[in-house]
Amino acid sequence: MKNEQLQSLIATLHRELTAAESVDADSRALLQQLMQDIEDLADGSDTPADRVESATGQLESATLKFESEHPKLSMTLGEIIDALGKLGI
Repeated sequence: MKNEQLQSLIATLHRELTAAESVDADSRALLQQLMQDIEDLADGSDTPADRVESATGQLESATLKFESEHPKLSMTLGEIIDALGKLGI
């Protein structure tokens, strides 16, 4: 998967987050931070391994958290996790 496709998934997540009115403020802030972390990971810069593990762990946790209440967000997060894996992140 190319980085452009990952950027497209990030844009999709941003749109879904904007449209999801029932996401509480703490969850919204977490997702916004995760989007920034994903963008940092995807830009190809040298990222410490512990930061990569932390970001991917948080992505997985967020995916599970939103699975029942926000399935679209959860599905997009899952796709982002897969995309990061395909990029070797």
